[in-house]
Amino acid sequence: MDLSAPGLENDLIRLAPLAERFREDLRNSGAIEYMWRSLPAIQRGAGFDSYFDHVLKQGDAGEVLGFALLDPNDNGRFVGVTALMYPNKMHRRVRLGYTWLEPHLRGLGVYAAIQKLLIQRALDWGAKRIEWYVEERNTRAIRAIESIGALKEGVLREYEKFADGEWVDVAVLSMLRDEAKSAVHRLDAIMAASET
Repeated sequence: MDLSAPGLENDLIRLAPLAERFREDLRNSGAIEYMWRSLPAIQRGAGFDSYFDHVLKQGDAGEVLGFALLDPNDNGRFVGVTALMYPNKMHRRVRLGYTWLEPHLRGLGVYAAIQKLLIQRALDWGAKRIEWYVEERNTRAIRAIESIGALKEGVLREYEKFADGEWVDVAVLSMLRDEAKSAVHRLDAIMAASET
């Protein structure tokens, strides 16, 4: 299965391949403030358009598959972004990340729905290892990823220079194929509990 194939949706969220038509939605969202605190620097500068163009270019190269998050319960309104990154078919691994979701949707099972879609897609693609690289100070994200069954493997010190110029430590979390299958069931339970 192609990682970018259509069909990434459930009752809580729909993922659409990030494309030019989402540029202004993203520009006008709260994700921009988050971006400057949590994205690595790129060579072409730190402006929004440079980042957006960079992600589209990486998508064309198959390196970073960005997705717009759309709310199916609000006429498909843009509510965030996420990505599948650096797929390596030979070593059967893929990274999940760059997830930002509008604050009013947090804690409602939507994050779990996003992770379920991405993990299931990675499994269908044949992933043996699914990983997350998270800025170490983002303890909320680390706890959320651990809560679905990922293991924190360690910390890469001063691993990346962020857009604001700061060098940051990055926590590495992962789950292996059987753990990911269990995570899908755990995420189903989280989503069901959030509906009650």
